[in-house]
Amino acid sequence: MSRPTLKDPITPIRIELDDQIRGMAMALRHWFLVEDAETLQIRAGLLPPKTGKPGKFDKAFRVLAVSALPPQVVRMKPESPMTTLHFMQDVYDDGVMRADPWRWWFAWIAVELISRTGPDTEGNTTKRFILEDPSVEAVRVLSPRWLAANPTRLMFVEAEYHALLSAALDTTKSADTTGGGRTISDRVLASATHMDHSFIKAMATEAGKLAAAITLRLRERAERTM
Repeated sequence: MSRPTLKDPITPIRIELDDQIRGMAMALRHWFLVEDAETLQIRAGLLPPKTGKPGKFDKAFRVLAVSALPPQVVRMKPESPMTTLHFMQDVYDDGVMRADPWRWWFAWIAVELISRTGPDTEGNTTKRFILEDPSVEAVRVLSPRWLAANPTRLMFVEAEYHALLSAALDTTKSADTTGGGRTISDRVLASATHMDHSFIKAMATEAGKLAAAITLRLRERAERTM
């Protein structure tokens, strides 16, 4: 096989849109500053250090460590370029919710998944991750903290209950079965008995919406640069 010479035409390499979005997500995740919430609480003197001497620690402050924070506190690095604000616009303000630590945590998860598996146009990849991945089981157990972090989130849970109750009270639908042979009334009773399941589902839905929004903004920028 002969080596190409300077006279040979150079075939341009076309990067597919999905690969372009993945690359932009890889670059974006570099600008996230991620710290364990527990580490920050130790630094603030709310918890004793894990190793070494206890140091300055007031046990009376320990109750303040029980907070509505996610396991990691996420924010953008101070030196982040202005473009990161565009990509994160739906995180810190979507017209209804204002940014809180949970939304930044969801954004971090979403960007990590997009950089690994590609665009999350519908948010389903991120939603499944929150619902099923073993690494966030502790987060699912503490899902009421997500609800408590922002009162607006109660609307998400109320909407789901309202839809179920409306269907159950409709006599023409109450006998209908859903997945697994359960009636709608059965689903309502199960949701009321296991409220945490409703919290987790609503939490995953919020994360999925953020992932879809971030994907859209990455796609818009990628299309302009192709």
